Amino acid sequence: MRFPVDSTVSGDTGTLATVLEAVAPELSTSQRSAARQRLVAYGSLVARWAPKVNLVSNEDLPRFMERHVLAALALRPAVRGVSHGHIVDVGSGAGLPGIPLAITLSQSMVTLVESRRRRAHFLRQAARELALSNITVVCSRVEDWNPPQKADLILSRAVTDPASLARFAGHCLAPAGFLLVTSGPRTQARTHEMCAFLTLQSDHVKPLQALLAYPGPRSRDRS
Repeated sequence: MRFPVDSTVSGDTGTLATVLEAVAPELSTSQRSAARQRLVAYGSLVARWAPKVNLVSNEDLPRFMERHVLAALALRPAVRGVSHGHIVDVGSGAGLPGIPLAITLSQSMVTLVESRRRRAHFLRQAARELALSNITVVCSRVEDWNPPQKADLILSRAVTDPASLARFAGHCLAPAGFLLVTSGPRTQARTHEMCAFLTLQSDHVKPLQALLAYPGPRSRDRS
């Protein structure tokens, strides 16, 4: 299957291929090639929709692959290291990091939760055009969503505080589930509320730090 490509955001496909080889060594050459095509096509979709929907800043568009797609792929080893079947991406926005992960983890079911209708519409269209049958889009605030299936892993780029994410979305997490957040200024300060955590740093995308945390039952209390 071939996908249309917008050269505005195609970026360095050689770098993309190198990162895919590093973060997805278990995929075959043909599988990585197909993933690369989908990822570049995803960038083209973002460029096409950006004038109508506030997905990323105009300054970020020419470097969308480098700043956003590669950063999402850098999380893949941590995601794959957690036993999971169902992933929830909270505040998915333009589909980050959920869509790049869904492209490269075809056996994982990925739910993109986005409260803004226009962005949710884009996410549904992207899933259709990229033929991603493992993606479900939910247009809702995560606090108001009652998932039919609990998630094994909840991740977010929109929320960098794991304790806050646990309170917002803890009701969506399976008992043995984990949280994965991109580190921000408040991340390390709130790790004391987690039962266990692991700080991650990517060798492929710098500077990128993330935190994988097990919240435990008390951190999930929204009261």
